[in-house]
Amino acid sequence: MARIRFRSPGIKPGQRIGPLGPFRGRLGLHWVVAPLVLLVVLAVAGWLFFRGGAPEAPWQRVAPVGSLDRGSATPAGGDVWVARLPDGRVVAVAEDQGCPLSTTVAGYQDCDGALYGLDGLPEGEGDPLDLAPMQIVDGKVYVDPTRRIPRG
Repeated sequence: MARIRFRSPGIKPGQRIGPLGPFRGRLGLHWVVAPLVLLVVLAVAGWLFFRGGAPEAPWQRVAPVGSLDRGSATPAGGDVWVARLPDGRVVAVAEDQGCPLSTTVAGYQDCDGALYGLDGLPEGEGDPLDLAPMQIVDGKVYVDPTRRIPRG
């Protein structure tokens, strides 16, 4: 019959166990530090291996974030515009089907004369512009001009 043990082998009843475990004195401090170093090395290797690269088609590269002027819009291909808002955020908006956008001093104007801010929200009454999926990878803006994210 197997004996059930509640202590590790080599530990006597009443023996004080140090902060680094019961085998610290027997094995040395390097046996405690080595697993921690290995954990850091594996975490860094995993991050390097699994980090995302540039997205594949249908995603399209627009421009580096630093090259986008604050408070202005840039065409991103198709019917998508990428704007860098005055606060530094980047937004990709999509035109309504059959109604192209043109840029104004403060945002966009559609074919019906409706005005929108750079974030695609209407300046008066009306529906906001749809958003286009956007990613920023390694400081570069990518958009997917084939999909839309409806708002409101």
